[in-house]
Amino acid sequence: MKVLLVVHQFLPRHVTGTEQYVRALARGMRAVGIDARVLAFEPLVQFDSPDRLFIERDEVVEDVPVRRIGVHHRQSPNPEIRDYENPLSAGLLARHLDEVDFDLVHLFHPRNIGSGAIEEPCLRGLPLVVNLMDFWWVCPNYLLWRRDGSLCDGPPEGGAGCIPCVDPRLDAAIAERHIGREVRSLAGLRTPAGNHAGSAVRQAHALIGRKEHLMALLARADRVVAPSKFIAGVYEKHGLPADKIVHLSYGLDPSRFVDMPPRKAEPGRPMLDVGYVGSISRHKGVHVLLEALAHVKSANVRVHLHGSRDSQPGFSEALVDGIRDPRVTFHGSFRPSELGRVLAGLDVLAVPSLWYENTPFSILEALHVGLPVLASDLGGIAEIVAEGVSGRLFAPGDAKALAARIDEFAADPSGALSFAARKPPHITDNVESLRAIYEELIGARSGASE
Repeated sequence: MKVLLVVHQFLPRHVTGTEQYVRALARGMRAVGIDARVLAFEPLVQFDSPDRLFIERDEVVEDVPVRRIGVHHRQSPNPEIRDYENPLSAGLLARHLDEVDFDLVHLFHPRNIGSGAIEEPCLRGLPLVVNLMDFWWVCPNYLLWRRDGSLCDGPPEGGAGCIPCVDPRLDAAIAERHIGREVRSLAGLRTPAGNHAGSAVRQAHALIGRKEHLMALLARADRVVAPSKFIAGVYEKHGLPADKIVHLSYGLDPSRFVDMPPRKAEPGRPMLDVGYVGSISRHKGVHVLLEALAHVKSANVRVHLHGSRDSQPGFSEALVDGIRDPRVTFHGSFRPSELGRVLAGLDVLAVPSLWYENTPFSILEALHVGLPVLASDLGGIAEIVAEGVSGRLFAPGDAKALAARIDEFAADPSGALSFAARKPPHITDNVESLRAIYEELIGARSGASE
């Protein structure tokens, strides 16, 4: 069985949860005889010639064959439509599908590859599975989180409300030219996929027509895998047929913890080490943790920030450079192989997210090693953090509530939680579940063609 795993970016330059999960699945599949390969877009490609529009190369990453593609932004000056309609990327994917006799395509994230990630497999009669990693199919910033920091239920005003959220400069240009009525009149027209002109009207149209176009594409998948019941519910609300959805919780790859040193024998003595692990981004709520520290009454608390400053440079630089509290240490990013070392130095993990989390990998990793969690009661988090057992929940953005939770734990770190939490699934459990789905779909497609 040959399976192509398609993702918007991949190791070794990109190491967030989606990429790590695809890596673990590919390795797990190959270990049991499934010929899993990866096609990944490379958003950070450096072109060696001003005339070159794309790159296409084969690599091997941790024993996994990878076809890496990249496209110069010059071929599509409209960034709003380039995100989900990218004909050159689709052509490169199509070429790979024609070169290799794949039995099935499993799509994890189509950003910058675009609708071709759905259309090209369907044109070839290949079964298609899609994983819901975030809210990209519904929301242009993939977070369902507005620029002002409030939660969003989906594109307001038929998508016109996305314009000031995604690009305030575009919204200002529309207002300045008095073309708001013209822009809104485009709502009923299909997005012109073949026209990538970068005019204000074209950019706005790409946002207005986005959700309906992408949700119609998503409905063409044979199966849609939802890691949390919460994200499944969001997509059902936006029109995805419930009978397409399969709930499959993320599995973890324990090989990432092989060299993990022993955890602290007596948690919190003499200091309680509270950690944050993830990108230093506003929607992740890192600043809420620092605000909470100002309200913590215990004198025996330290905060450790582990993560990259690259995802939101302006926000992260201001936050990190503005740290004045000697109880806070910013450790920066770390290699995936160092995850065990990072978690071993903590007593509790803080996950103060402000957006509708799907299933944070950082929480699953903490639960795997027996580390309690203090997390926002938002999105899919409550599905994996059992209140009073594996962690404590607090209202998102409530720094004082988080401070109270930290103080509770600091007062009695050994008795604050019973910690009878069930460990997350093993990645091999996911491999076997997906193998069953693959075999069913491939068998059905073969039977239909006879």
